[in-house]
Amino acid sequence: MNKNKIVFFCVGTGGHVFPVINLIDDLIKIGIDKRKIDVITDNRGSQYFKDKNISNHSMDIYRSKIGKIGYFLNIIKIIKSIRIIEKKIDLENSKILFTTGSYVAPLAAYLSWKYKIKFFIQEQNIYAGLGNKIASYFKSVKFTSYPNTININQKNLVHTGPVVDKKIQNNKSNYNKEITIGIQGGSQGSEEINSLIYRYLSNNTLKNIKIVHIVGPNNLDKSKKYENYKQVEFIENMDDFYSSINLQVSRAGGGVLEAVLSNIPLLLIPYKHGTTSSHQSMNASFLVKSKLAKFCLNYESLEFEFKKLEKLDNSLFDEFSKNNVIKKGNDFIVNKIIDEIDK
Repeated sequence: MNKNKIVFFCVGTGGHVFPVINLIDDLIKIGIDKRKIDVITDNRGSQYFKDKNISNHSMDIYRSKIGKIGYFLNIIKIIKSIRIIEKKIDLENSKILFTTGSYVAPLAAYLSWKYKIKFFIQEQNIYAGLGNKIASYFKSVKFTSYPNTININQKNLVHTGPVVDKKIQNNKSNYNKEITIGIQGGSQGSEEINSLIYRYLSNNTLKNIKIVHIVGPNNLDKSKKYENYKQVEFIENMDDFYSSINLQVSRAGGGVLEAVLSNIPLLLIPYKHGTTSSHQSMNASFLVKSKLAKFCLNYESLEFEFKKLEKLDNSLFDEFSKNNVIKKGNDFIVNKIIDEIDK
């Protein structure tokens, strides 16, 4: 039997899951049979596949909370996770294993070695996470969203650009019209960003600007009723969102590059805690240096920029570059997958 299965490993938040969904959509559009695709995920990741009609397996996979030492100290739990995956997936007939990182990446790497399967890694951030860092030392091809990605084995590393929804288009914003500001804090929302926006709304009236605020799952606050302010938990079609806004306030995770590719200037509030803080800070620094974003690190900075826009002072937009250094990586990666399948 010919090996023809493609197995994607993605867990956790939308930042790891959406690139896989986008790649699967692209593969199906060019004729790949969805029966040849399998997904390994966890309880958080499985919610994104509910309406996708794609074979996916939600598993309780070991997750180290103390870095590399956690993997060494819990080898029995890791072996158990590997055994579960082997029972769920026909690895003998798999042609490609593909991971977008996080704690499942080292398991995908080990299985690619054990079963001698082509292994692809996609890294969304300029500073790779621990999972992809460990996985990158196995035989693999690594695709990066940012140029000069670090904390990852550089062998067979290719800068492709991010994997995004192909519907995302370059948005030619007109900054002379009424300004609409989009607010989002990642796929799970951000209590910090939500609080900053609520503080601004309680102290100011929206007259010449509008705000569309993605608060995150289960975070709707019906008491926040203001003129020119709209609050939603989640937006399915982000292309519509980007087409409707002129400026975005957000975190600086991997998903922020969708806004960049939509030509949306950014005010960035990088996450400051835990392992995520390193890559968000470095993502933001790259985008600020490229003049695609500005830091917005406290309430005073946010209020200053919003009040300028309220006064119809759009000089903020003059500070951003029109030269976008980020390009979509979908086609390159899809072609690599097809080339491998056709061998």
